[in-house]
Amino acid sequence: MRIETELDELHTQRLRQLQQCWNRPLAEVIAKAIDYAWQSPGIDSASPLYLAFEEAELIGCIEDDPRLAGHYKQPLDYSDKCG
Repeated sequence: MRIETELDELHTQRLRQLQQCWNRPLAEVIAKAIDYAWQSPGIDSASPLYLAFEEAELIGCIEDDPRLAGHYKQPLDYSDKCG
């Protein structure tokens, strides 16, 4: 595919830096960037961190006192606390 585009100064500079760092032709640099974007989770996808927390059952909800935010420390048992 032939692509013709005009980049702003910032992205032109970044693209040139990538090309220099990777020491690859421009077509390979762009292909690599496309591959990276393709593998990255999209906006609608859950992040890997969220998925890991969900898998470990660290994300969920409970039904409790609606005023819990104001007095959440009261029902805690500190008898086993160290320090």
